[in-house]
Amino acid sequence: MQENATSMQHQKLAYSIREMSKLVGICERKIYYEIEKKRLKISKIGRRNVVRANEIDRWLSEAEV
Repeated sequence: MQENATSMQHQKLAYSIREMSKLVGICERKIYYEIEKKRLKISKIGRRNVVRANEIDRWLSEAEV
């Protein structure tokens, strides 16, 4: 099975904002900005905000370069 060039191989199904920041190499402030602008969707698990792995892939594939 071939993956898209933008698809990342994830070990987890969802990441905290801090984990996503480290995973993709951008600051947390930028992630919160993308959430605020509704370009990145979060999920709530209890009180935690997480970003699903497939949402990270979608966001990266649509990111303006």
